[in-house]
Amino acid sequence: MPPALHISGLCEICDQPAFGRHFGVISCRACAAFFRRSGNWLKQKKCNKQNCKIFEESYKCKICRLKKCYKVGMDVSKFQKNRDLLSNSSNYSQRSKVATPQSLANFLGRPEFMLCFEPDRASSTKTIIDVSYLLEKASRIFQQDTSYLGPYEYKSSLERITYAMTAMKSKKMNKSLESCEMIGKRETLFFWELTFIGSAQWLAEFQEFRNLDMDVKLDIQKSVWTIWMRLAALAETSEYNRMNVLKSEEEEDGLFVCSGGARVNMEEVKMDLSWCSNYSAEEIGRFMGPKVGANWNHLLNDLTKLNPTNTELNYMLLHLCLHDAGKKYQGKVLEATEKLLGILADNLHAYYLNKMRMTNYSGRIAQMMKINRMIEVELRDRREKNYLANVFDLYKIEYSHPEMFELI
Repeated sequence: MPPALHISGLCEICDQPAFGRHFGVISCRACAAFFRRSGNWLKQKKCNKQNCKIFEESYKCKICRLKKCYKVGMDVSKFQKNRDLLSNSSNYSQRSKVATPQSLANFLGRPEFMLCFEPDRASSTKTIIDVSYLLEKASRIFQQDTSYLGPYEYKSSLERITYAMTAMKSKKMNKSLESCEMIGKRETLFFWELTFIGSAQWLAEFQEFRNLDMDVKLDIQKSVWTIWMRLAALAETSEYNRMNVLKSEEEEDGLFVCSGGARVNMEEVKMDLSWCSNYSAEEIGRFMGPKVGANWNHLLNDLTKLNPTNTELNYMLLHLCLHDAGKKYQGKVLEATEKLLGILADNLHAYYLNKMRMTNYSGRIAQMMKINRMIEVELRDRREKNYLANVFDLYKIEYSHPEMFELI
């Protein structure tokens, strides 16, 4: 399939976003309208500066602007007639003689969401990856005694799970971050296993969760681990940023911490997806989300500004994970997650009153839930795109438990 068509870009006169071709030149509507009504007053006036910047907060110098129009090739003889018949009453009767403008999807003969799809590279034959061993590990973790956290008596489940998260983070924070420049099959599967096991160990510290039936716990775990991976990575990145150790003076934004104690530059990291798709990382990236780095930077800035305590962060994590699991599985899982969310709300209320000495904390919770809603939007978009990716066979692998990978 030929590369994607670029029917617009930047205006060749003022460098603002263009809107098609006018008078033979890619230009914005403002410059097209300006050239249409300019007449021949260029011969009558002169600019003292001779080389003005065309657009700087506003279009200031008409003389230099018109000169630029002629310089890039605008020509009144190239005016496109019958382009908009409704704007010209004298041509109204001629509408039936002009073909209806076609969309790019109609022109190429395929739906809009398939414009970049290349059927010959789709993968109808799949390699099955068995991930049942991860569920077996999670099952053993949920059955183990968690008394390793020490003899301290915790006042609530939220306090206990926060302590567990702090203990897990302290082991990472004491190690230097290595830069990850390539993510391929080995790195991906390693990150996933670490995340799955880490999230199970964290969730096992929630006492009321441990009292649930094993099938309910495993269903929740299937949904939790990918969400935990995202918000936990954002929280760690935010903390490293506050410590000013994540990036050097020469490095820009776009650095994030991922599982395994590595830092990743979202703009420069090389992705090798040949093990899971016939499409390139660039093609998959364009489909799955070209603005992922920008969205994550926005989320990171909001999280850094909020600067949640460890208890608040764990509440955000649990609320996000349990809410998603309940919506996904319904039935017994929804009943269990609603009960757990109620317990967490009481725990957080007691934390604000007894430890933080705060009686008016509604604004704080509103900020936390705003970040969670932003993450939920990103998760919903990713889940929908993954569904389409499976429909059109973008990947050449499948998992023994596909419900675990809806958000990957």
